[in-house]
Amino acid sequence: MSRIGHDDEREKGDDDMQLNMLASLTTEPAGTPVEPVTGQIVPQNGATSDIVYVMFHGYGNDEHEMVRIITAVDPGCDYISVQGPIHRQYLGGHAWYNSTDWDDMQIQSQCSAIGDQVVGMLDSSALKGRRKVLVGFSQGGYLAYRILADHPDMFAAAVLFAPSFHDAQVRFAEPTRRPKVFLGYGSLDQQIPEEQKSAIRASLATFANVEERAYLGMRHDVCDAELTDVYRFLQSLPRI
Repeated sequence: MSRIGHDDEREKGDDDMQLNMLASLTTEPAGTPVEPVTGQIVPQNGATSDIVYVMFHGYGNDEHEMVRIITAVDPGCDYISVQGPIHRQYLGGHAWYNSTDWDDMQIQSQCSAIGDQVVGMLDSSALKGRRKVLVGFSQGGYLAYRILADHPDMFAAAVLFAPSFHDAQVRFAEPTRRPKVFLGYGSLDQQIPEEQKSAIRASLATFANVEERAYLGMRHDVCDAELTDVYRFLQSLPRI
């Protein structure tokens, strides 16, 4: 897959927040995709080629995590996968926010600020007429939710894998249409407290149409059955 952008492009806010992007936006036939999570979930001719995925990894991982996931669902797709601005100095990997020392107001503010930067980058004539779908896992799932809540008319849908939830207060823009959201958790996921799961369900219900799935025996993870459901969800999205 040819690439027109790479991750040395940096944007700074008032607190010197940096975002690294691994972009893959093509106008030519895609080549061999990145190795998927457990295998190719759907055949090549099932790809949803007009979608651009905007993706955010989980805590302690990096932008390549989401590339493995999405290319298992939509081989040869176009994506922008972003690396979290907080680097873990000793253990490696990256994060979007400090879930240990920050309160919910700080976390919500951080994710909204990141979202504003991402949306500013997406406001490009090169992407007009393309369906944009947010995808995130865990911390990245909350970030994807937060961006959708702040900018619901920018995106066709969101796929939230086991998202956390940190809204200090319910805050969302009134959409002109209700975006579609896939929300998935494992039945054994104890990483995300039940009160966070309930809160994100309630918040999403105020501005989005939600399809929720629970996966028996799965912990804080992603499985083939979930990726198959995500493929079906993406196929059901209306065209622009």
